[in-house]
Amino acid sequence: MEPYRAYEAAAPSGTEWVEALRRRAVLPDRDDLTWAQVAETLHRVRGHEPGSENHLYVDDEDRAYFLSAYNPNGKWDGYRVGGRWSAHFMHRPEAIGDPRLITGQYGETAEHGQAAAMGCDGGPRALLDFDALREREGALAGERHDRWTALVDGLPEAQPWDFFLARHRADESRYPISRTQEDYDAQARRRAALSSEEFRHWPGEFSLSREQYVAEARDDAVPGDALLLPDGTWMEPGEGVEDGRAAYTRVVNEYLDGLDGDVVLVAVHCHG
Repeated sequence: MEPYRAYEAAAPSGTEWVEALRRRAVLPDRDDLTWAQVAETLHRVRGHEPGSENHLYVDDEDRAYFLSAYNPNGKWDGYRVGGRWSAHFMHRPEAIGDPRLITGQYGETAEHGQAAAMGCDGGPRALLDFDALREREGALAGERHDRWTALVDGLPEAQPWDFFLARHRADESRYPISRTQEDYDAQARRRAALSSEEFRHWPGEFSLSREQYVAEARDDAVPGDALLLPDGTWMEPGEGVEDGRAAYTRVVNEYLDGLDGDVVLVAVHCHG
């Protein structure tokens, strides 16, 4: 699209990327920052010249904006069948060799890839085995939760990030964001997570029971991050369905489970 002004929030305070730069000490840890001060610091530190993609502009009313050519109605600028999500689906054993099965390109970072038993990238609904896929993902989740339990065995329970963030927002001057991160990371279970490559980014590491974690894995097994219907409707959490991943997976699972056997499903890796 032709470049247009993409305005930021009314004030820097509370803006996610500004808060991240404050935590990293790129910006002063102050809540009274103006957009003019943010822009001046960014231009001085990072040298983004006017006309560059990352140059932050500030108008006469201290409203900040970037120049963007992003299509707000766009969903992706490229895709591959399979790709990172290669072998997302599982087919029925009797469908081996069926030419109607779809196999795309295996990506270098594919989560399942060619090693996935009965894996494929799509085909007629009747040839795909949703039950087996849910069973496999549930079993893998259970094993992962068991490894987490063994890692933190005997360590005291930990609080999630939102607990410390709420304390910060309740009294930002006495409990700065830097202290928030320090206290969160100081917890024994958090230290154990950070020491493990497998669990350092697991969002449910402190709160989900094994049963809940397995149930969510089963629910997430078939739906992707979004669903494009035959009539062109785009569905994702918060768009085309009520907010929340749980609501999205429920609606998508019901839809996919109810499809006629000759409807073709394809897993694609979209680049947004």
